[in-house]
Amino acid sequence: MATERNVILERPRAAARRREPMSRAAVAVVLGAGLCALYGPVLKDMVATWWTSENASHGFLVPIAAGYLAWGCRGSAAAAARRARWAVVIVAAGLLLYPAGVLSAVEFLPQVSLLVVLGGLMLYFLGGRGSRLLAFPYAFLWFAVPWPDTLVEVLGFPMQLFSAKFAAMVTGLAGVPVMRDGVDIHLPRYTFSVGAPCSGMKSLVALLAVGALAAYLLRGPAWKRWVLFAASLPLALMANVVRILCILAIGSIWGREAAQGFLHGFAGMVVVYITASVGLAGIGRWLGLRYGAQPEVAHEPALGREGAPGDIPGLGLTPRAGVAGRWWGVYAPLFVLLGATWGLVVACRAAAERTGEPVRIDLGQVPMRLEGWGGKDLGPLDRTSQEMLHPDGYLARLYSRKDGYPVDIVVVAGREKETFHSPGFCLLGGGWSIIEKGRRMVEVGSGRRRLEVNQFVLQRQGQRRVVLYWYASHGEGTRSWVALQYRLLRNRLLKRPLGGALIRVSAPVAGTEEEAAEAAEQLVRDLYPSLLRATGL
Repeated sequence: MATERNVILERPRAAARRREPMSRAAVAVVLGAGLCALYGPVLKDMVATWWTSENASHGFLVPIAAGYLAWGCRGSAAAAARRARWAVVIVAAGLLLYPAGVLSAVEFLPQVSLLVVLGGLMLYFLGGRGSRLLAFPYAFLWFAVPWPDTLVEVLGFPMQLFSAKFAAMVTGLAGVPVMRDGVDIHLPRYTFSVGAPCSGMKSLVALLAVGALAAYLLRGPAWKRWVLFAASLPLALMANVVRILCILAIGSIWGREAAQGFLHGFAGMVVVYITASVGLAGIGRWLGLRYGAQPEVAHEPALGREGAPGDIPGLGLTPRAGVAGRWWGVYAPLFVLLGATWGLVVACRAAAERTGEPVRIDLGQVPMRLEGWGGKDLGPLDRTSQEMLHPDGYLARLYSRKDGYPVDIVVVAGREKETFHSPGFCLLGGGWSIIEKGRRMVEVGSGRRRLEVNQFVLQRQGQRRVVLYWYASHGEGTRSWVALQYRLLRNRLLKRPLGGALIRVSAPVAGTEEEAAEAAEQLVRDLYPSLLRATGL
């Protein structure tokens, strides 16, 4: 009798155990779908950047390579898995970066959030032992994140100078008469300007990824593989120098059209990648590294929370009777975090889109003539820039001093993040090269208030200009784009009038760079009161 009763009670338990894997898989699919839905806009933006930006086009290949490597380690990782509950803190921190990025309009943060969350989930389900086996495929995914524009600008300028200096030095050592003027390289029959596209930024991140992949696939002591990876940075820089040397050689022999054609574009990048790849192979051989299969790692059976040999790897779920609800405890915190993050993202988007009352901007109040200066408008903003910047006000004007010295001013005013950017991007796009960066203190206003501004020295085909620029918002001037974005965000959240302006003043170098800077500074002092009234800032 007792036996029959036990059989009757065991039947539903057995049925529950058979249904449990299907239910667990369904919940995992729902969790994955929730993550995809939450981060869908982020992934869309990343793919768009890979497609449109030459500096990030390698991003399409990175997830494929990382996925292939992770798939090869899946068995070992599952065998070593032991779930780490504490990793839910990392997941929560990563999720919080998403609404923070939406609220601050920093596009880089949601992309970082995605990868932090993926790393946290890996630790949560696999623990430290299992995650170590997937550490490289996960770390490799970070190469897919496009670099922020500000970082690209900061690194691009020194790389331009480095490439120009070394290319000129090697050319001179080869016995060819050469003269370098900033980023311009002058040969007897050809002059080449190392602009932003030739700085090496296009290939830098991609070659770093190639170096990391080579260091992972080759076998040998860990320190030698780190040396190989570290060598990918100077190799990327020197490969770009080799490309410039090829352009200089062809330009000297066959002329400018031959040098600026196919070699300057696609073929030039092929030269870079071949040079860097040969260099990596040579260094790897010199270090004694060799290609081979990943070493097998023995793992003891994964134990669940109760330490039972039959537990599900990484989840701590035992298929024994009486634990049917345990696996819900694994996923429940993640669903709660996802739902809370979704709500925060929606709220932050609503707050970010709240425009508030705009500052009244009337750049027509900036006088055409003032003591010692006469002005002339340079025309309206072109349609493409208008669609990109969405400004509330725009002014481009050329002023001439009494002695005929010309100084131009550009004012872009608005309330949106897209309206403001570093002038370096526009100047580089116009063919100018930034050969010097610094800052300058300008005394403005009746109280002789000191305004700190950025100072660039530009060069293009033998011409030089000095540029002063700063950002303004509600009577506060700053040289920092980040500080301006913070003030715009603060005013939006506090429902204050919204608005800011980018002011750029530039003067040609007729004598010395200091004379040009003083002329630009003089116009800033004379126009500053009018600018405050016209922008309402």
